[in-house]
Amino acid sequence: MLYCSDKAPHSFNPQISHDVATLDATTHQLYNRLVKIDPISQRFVSDIALRWEVNSKKTEYTFYLRRDVNFHHNDYFTPSRQLNAEDVIFSFDRMLAKEHPFHLTNVVAETYLYNHPFSNLVADIVKVDDYTIRFMLNKSDATLLANLAAHYAVIHSKEYAQLLLENDNKAQIDYLPIGTGPYQFKQNSTKRLIRFQAHTKPWEKPSNIKQLIFDVTPNSTKRYAKLLSGECDIITNPAPSQVKQISKNELFSLSSQPTGNVALIAFNTKSKSLQNSDVRHALSSAIDRQTILDAVYFENATAANNLLPSNSWAYNPRAPLVYYTPEHSREKLQNGEFDFSQTLRIVAPIKSSIFNPNFYKTAELIQSNLATIGVNTEIIQLRNEELNATLMAGEYDLYLTGISPYIKDPDNLFRPLFSCSSNQIEGNTGQWCDTKVQALLDNTLLETNFVQRVKNYYQLQEYTQDQLIYLPIAHLLRFDVFNNNISGLQMNPLTGIDLHSVNKVPPLTKEQIK
Repeated sequence: MLYCSDKAPHSFNPQISHDVATLDATTHQLYNRLVKIDPISQRFVSDIALRWEVNSKKTEYTFYLRRDVNFHHNDYFTPSRQLNAEDVIFSFDRMLAKEHPFHLTNVVAETYLYNHPFSNLVADIVKVDDYTIRFMLNKSDATLLANLAAHYAVIHSKEYAQLLLENDNKAQIDYLPIGTGPYQFKQNSTKRLIRFQAHTKPWEKPSNIKQLIFDVTPNSTKRYAKLLSGECDIITNPAPSQVKQISKNELFSLSSQPTGNVALIAFNTKSKSLQNSDVRHALSSAIDRQTILDAVYFENATAANNLLPSNSWAYNPRAPLVYYTPEHSREKLQNGEFDFSQTLRIVAPIKSSIFNPNFYKTAELIQSNLATIGVNTEIIQLRNEELNATLMAGEYDLYLTGISPYIKDPDNLFRPLFSCSSNQIEGNTGQWCDTKVQALLDNTLLETNFVQRVKNYYQLQEYTQDQLIYLPIAHLLRFDVFNNNISGLQMNPLTGIDLHSVNKVPPLTKEQIK
């Protein structure tokens, strides 16, 4: 089967590389984690850990490992044993222990770095026996399982690492990978064709696909042409201009999923003009977010009515919405004694980001919207160093920003934006601290009852949406297109595409479809 991507992976280890291409090629294909998230129920289920227990104080998690997990066997490595506790501890120690021999291996640039919360979360990882490990937490924290299901929590072979260490070839661990996943690495030809084959000794259900090829084709027109010609079974990221055409073609299926990345406008609540929530609501209702979607994102995003995407288990459909009603905005501002002689500062980064492809155009559209209700603004675009200094000094009124969660737990999104202990660089560009919200954040972090966590996050969304510290603009979408003879494809926007259960049959013709 041929999967055609737009970019080559930075490495074959999602612990150090967090780009989408790396996640697609590695997380579900090459590796396993202790636990994973069931795509239907959104609950945590076993992966390498057969089961787990939590102590009464919720500070110790004990995991019981499967005893039949085989590592990949290929030309450059022959394992002498199955996976055990040593491999799990090695994998986490590499990230956590600065003195670990592999801690700095290949961590040399901004695209190769650790991006995990375990340093603050985990006090120690103890080997109880060969197939039992215990995570000792610094304090009770309900996000541990979500972090263990994340892309950076994959398990590597300690035996393979020791061989590389003895041969003075540590860098190979991230480029000639060894894992336990359904596919094993075979070849990377000039970073254009990456070949995998089905795990020769799989511990779980064998893959139906025996030969898997990642074809790196950066040009979207060429990717689409390969799909039409049958050279690609699946393509990612079609051009916006191709989406409508593809959706009408009966030979293909178009998958679109919210990524969790949300673009938003932060209102600086320390700014005298924006301390009143009525003023924030009035300004928000004058901003035409649909026009921003059409002009900036084209077909690559969906309107954001909430900070959480609608596919989140904690999404509250009853949270207050903001409607575009500019005809009422000026009246609301006048009633709130807004000073129309002032000029509001709209601050934005110069460089585009994963959640906004064009900050300046977005700022221009907002400026135009606010001008129609008599609000004067100036656009200030800054490079990172100046931007950070401006944010920390609080010298802005509106800030165009966004957030990219790395796990599915809502705390990963809400805490940076709303916690009293979070500063502007860490995410709280609203400069807002509310004791009620802080209590909800902290109590929910300790809560392990799933239903109660959902209720808490519902309450948090209703309250913060009413206060409107942030106006969500867009949830970025991920698009994948696959032939109608492909089934079983699963997609997790935070951990990548999962091809384990994919099945391929002879393609249907248009006549057969009819």
